[in-house]
Amino acid sequence: MNLVDELHSVSGALLAANIRHAICGGIAVTIFGATRTTKDIDILIRPDDLEDALDAIRPLGYKFAALPMVFDEGSPRERHVQRVSKILNGDHLVVDFLLEAAAFTGFLEGSLLVNTSGGPLQVVARDVLLKMKRMAGRPQDAADIEKLEASDE
Repeated sequence: MNLVDELHSVSGALLAANIRHAICGGIAVTIFGATRTTKDIDILIRPDDLEDALDAIRPLGYKFAALPMVFDEGSPRERHVQRVSKILNGDHLVVDFLLEAAAFTGFLEGSLLVNTSGGPLQVVARDVLLKMKRMAGRPQDAADIEKLEASDE
């Protein structure tokens, strides 16, 4: 499976289903000019759209939904994620739907339409991406922040 092709297929399916969404995570880091590899697709959506989003990408092969995940529950950094996977010919690809709730409330505001060679993609605003990376706080997120901030110079 080609990650870029899958990204455009998933985003296209969400657009066709009228689901407001924005690409975030490692792919957004790359879109903002700080190239890095990633193995999944992270997409911010409204909580009320989750079931419709899962239905929209199911025909693309994303059929294996994990149990909902909550990170830093009860804290100001609480985040909700629904993971769904596609397995094809031994390849495995994950889409993580990050819900615009708790710490991510309002994060769809200001998202940008970015034209890429594969077509347009809706992407979280750069300042929102930095906030999301700071909240996650993993070593990879710190590296992403450093690359994004270095691209400002």
